[in-house]
Amino acid sequence: MKKALAALVVLGLVVAGAVFWAYYSLDFIVKFTLEHYGPDVAGVSVRVGHVAISPKDGRGSLKGVEIGNPPGFAAAHAARLGEIRVALDPATVTDAIVHVTEIAIEAPVIVYERGNKGTNLDAIQKNIEGYVARSVPVSQAGEAAPKGPRHKFVIDRLSIRGAKVTMTNPALRGQGITFGLPDIELRDLGRRENGLTASQVANIVANTLIARIGQKVLTNFDLLRKGGVEGAIDALKGLVR
Repeated sequence: MKKALAALVVLGLVVAGAVFWAYYSLDFIVKFTLEHYGPDVAGVSVRVGHVAISPKDGRGSLKGVEIGNPPGFAAAHAARLGEIRVALDPATVTDAIVHVTEIAIEAPVIVYERGNKGTNLDAIQKNIEGYVARSVPVSQAGEAAPKGPRHKFVIDRLSIRGAKVTMTNPALRGQGITFGLPDIELRDLGRRENGLTASQVANIVANTLIARIGQKVLTNFDLLRKGGVEGAIDALKGLVR
């Protein structure tokens, strides 16, 4: 009996220690999650240079985040996200729905490359959509069935500021046109849906970026003429078809 009680006490201490470590190791958890599960979601490599998040006030930053390019594209990466500032309610970190007050992505550099079967961002977005569809189980009646507890997020504000986009394709032979993208601000993500998964949030962001890039190009062909690359206008028109 005493041995059984001792074993239970030891087990309890181990569990308590694991919970304590997980709560106070948000840096490691965020970095591991992005690098380990990010490729499953986006279908490309994800690298994170540095993460610093305080479990006390829920504020922190990520630096050196690089998103790889899908197979079949020449650029070394699809995006470098610069600095990402995060603020969340630390009291909700272990809840089913995590309340994020702000995600601010500063000065990302995005490569918009067209290959034989579309653009690299379209390929990534399709990978994310496919992951979202696979992650929602379907019941025998054909309705979405709950899969069990998993983290969802409500995000008060998500902004992307100072973004630079380089458009290129094989016809440009390594050259391209770089231009600034108007700032993007999304509010109350997941509030109506009682939370969104990380992949659903990523899908919204990818769709928004693709739409804004297309809008910028279609309304600013004078911008392309100033690029100084011979044949750039004709070559880049194909990127937004």
